[in-house]
Amino acid sequence: MGLGSRTSPLNQILFGPPGTGKTYKTIDAALAILDPEFLVSHPEVPGGDWTTQRERRQVLKERFDELMIMGRIRFVTFHQSFSYEDFVEGLRAQSNSENQIEYKVEDGVFKQLCDAARTYATREQYPEISANPRIWKISIDGIGESPTRKYCFDHGEARIGCNNTDQIIDQGRPNYSESDFKKTLHSFAGEIVKGDILLCINSDIEIGAIGVVTGKYRLEGWEGNPPREVKGHYNHVLPVQWICCDMAVSVLSLNDNKGFALETVYQLDRFSWGDLLAHLEKTGGQPELATVASKARQGPHVLIIDEVNRGNISRVFGELITLIEPSKRMGANEALEVVLPYSKKTFSIPSNVYLIGTMNTADRSLAGMDIALRRRFTFLEMPPKPELLTEINIEGVNIGELLRKMNERIEVLLDHDHCLGHAYFMTLKDNSTLENLAFIFCHQILPLLQEYFFEDWERIAWVLNDQCKTREQAFVQKVSVDLAGLFDSNTATNLQNLDSRWVINEKAFNTIESYLGIL
Repeated sequence: MGLGSRTSPLNQILFGPPGTGKTYKTIDAALAILDPEFLVSHPEVPGGDWTTQRERRQVLKERFDELMIMGRIRFVTFHQSFSYEDFVEGLRAQSNSENQIEYKVEDGVFKQLCDAARTYATREQYPEISANPRIWKISIDGIGESPTRKYCFDHGEARIGCNNTDQIIDQGRPNYSESDFKKTLHSFAGEIVKGDILLCINSDIEIGAIGVVTGKYRLEGWEGNPPREVKGHYNHVLPVQWICCDMAVSVLSLNDNKGFALETVYQLDRFSWGDLLAHLEKTGGQPELATVASKARQGPHVLIIDEVNRGNISRVFGELITLIEPSKRMGANEALEVVLPYSKKTFSIPSNVYLIGTMNTADRSLAGMDIALRRRFTFLEMPPKPELLTEINIEGVNIGELLRKMNERIEVLLDHDHCLGHAYFMTLKDNSTLENLAFIFCHQILPLLQEYFFEDWERIAWVLNDQCKTREQAFVQKVSVDLAGLFDSNTATNLQNLDSRWVINEKAFNTIESYLGIL
């Protein structure tokens, strides 16, 4: 794919009252960035029939799901306990092979997406590489040049050897429990998968070659011999596409100033594939690969943050709130990078990472938003659209006009941010019955109004125009009690205006005159 849509801001928030289709609209917003040609070829038809709209939606959702599988889209919902550790990086307790607890740095959803975006161009050129590959250290016949190592580079392989292969092989399969070699063989044969990255070393601190695993492990020479250029016991093989050879790049700054351990094969978990590419680009350690990595802008990636205002923005974004600005992105004139607190790695945000947030204005008004967030995002309002419901009529009640009238009253009594969204009534397009309308009002609209007005039933009655209906048609009714029978006459008179008890009239939900009375 090419660049994202020129009209799509890097950071945007869709805001509006509940039920206005904010999360629903994120699919269109994401496709406008990732595949604008596809979106244009499936235009939204204003006033189109409901069947056509659903068919369009299904096609768009299928394309959206494809991009999610490809790692081009991530989705996350903010909540009060969502933290920096979930979003960027944090420490996670893990058990090692000796059943001891150790703490390792684990990337959060945003950093994972940034790494995928930084490495996208390399994955386009080398499609065997997975979106977030694991990285493994391997030494092939020790360090430095050797016939075995040269053969592997020339023939697209990685090999390890064991002098006692016969002791650890049972009917052509590894037996990990019978040898000191079991840990290395377990990693090489059982844990490394297609799409992972191998770093073949030159020395205890230098990377000599980079390759991507392209297939499954095999044991060669069980009934024959390895090639003559290869040492006789180097018959454990992985197919590898060697991307870069003849390198001499120090790993120290990437690996917490630690060199490679003596183990023949083990996972490197102190840095990611994106960290390695950024290091190569910065140091010029491998010009060809670094040049490919620098073209990451060609593959936009999208993070969708639902309910963005429900999280503690300062706590979740931390120092990255500055880096999301377009002028501070990687490659920009004012580009900035920070040192992350847990991994101690330098980090910047690629220019091909787009943020799409949704914000429910009934939870928090736009004016109350974190000012740091407000000035770094473009805000796009998603108002209620009663016009989408004008074709729905139930026994003389026009649903579009019904929604419009209630929202006008809510704006007078409360504010614009607490209107009712059209999405609550969209199921009436398929099932335009009084029973379905009653369900919507009873289980969605009335509870929402209770929340909006803090159970001020008189104002709720005004929204529903109950004061102009007969008592039988009113959705909410003031309790009618003979106070004089409970208290003395003076007290009953004083309590007459203080009695604030109301009840819900369930029969009204199944009475069409109750809805006609709203209008």
